[in-house]
Amino acid sequence: MALLLGTVAIWGSTPQVTSVAGDYTSPIMLTTLRAVPTALVLLLAMPLLRFRLPRDRSAWAYTAAGGILMVGVFLGGFTEAVIKAGPSNAIVMASTSPFWVALLSRVVYRQPIAMRTLVGLVVGFAGIVVVFSSHLGTQSGAGSTLIGLGLALAAALGWALGTLIVKEQLTRQPDTDLLGVVTGQYMVGGVALLALALPIEGTGPTHWSATNLWLAVAFIAIVGSALATFAYFGALRVISPTRATTWSFLSPVVAILISAGLGTTPSAVALLGIVITIAGVFIVNLPRRERTSMLENERPAEAALEPVA
Repeated sequence: MALLLGTVAIWGSTPQVTSVAGDYTSPIMLTTLRAVPTALVLLLAMPLLRFRLPRDRSAWAYTAAGGILMVGVFLGGFTEAVIKAGPSNAIVMASTSPFWVALLSRVVYRQPIAMRTLVGLVVGFAGIVVVFSSHLGTQSGAGSTLIGLGLALAAALGWALGTLIVKEQLTRQPDTDLLGVVTGQYMVGGVALLALALPIEGTGPTHWSATNLWLAVAFIAIVGSALATFAYFGALRVISPTRATTWSFLSPVVAILISAGLGTTPSAVALLGIVITIAGVFIVNLPRRERTSMLENERPAEAALEPVA
């Protein structure tokens, strides 16, 4: 939970910095500038941090799949969704990822969805909707909004699938080096984004000499991407994917609190939504009560009937 708290605090602060960088480049190039430097910085830091990249084909298969989904699909899709559908619409749609994790876990692993978990997910998502209710649907251009919502939904699905893939990798290969996985994911995702950005948008729209661009990129690459992803993967070692992704509900809450600290006072409706969102995350993460079966209750009596050795 401490790792997840750090993760959502970083993710909540990233949109403010990303908006600064967005004034100097295009969405796909911005996502590329977020992914490629992350991989390069981690590779340069490998001798100092003493981590290792995935070693065999199986580990690289997991890492590459996670990189395409969690770096390429999620970061690329969400950035484009913000531009086309507006931040509020994109955040609400992208916040459906915990539902997809729960549903996919049910389909793939046949894990039942506990009623308390389902209630917590619904409450948390309702809180996000309340927070951004006054801004939903305000983006001009119905066609652009629909495309943006579709991209945000694709981003949510990409993050959900990537989370399950990483969880499977950590389960099958418990000695996996997390920093190595993060580095590998950003190597694969960065190359994929670069292959899209150059032919589609080129380098023309980017103001390469802007200091604010590179300061923002440094933060969202090293802190917002590498450090936050490492903490998130660390939490996945001991927490279920559904519980881990539910914490992402708190990232928009952190973003609003940061805006309040910068002088933008949230409305009463937004504050109500924050309370509802926190309640939903709390419900999902309540410790499970020990269930005592009838056989367990009767075991002492049965033991009394057994012969003593």
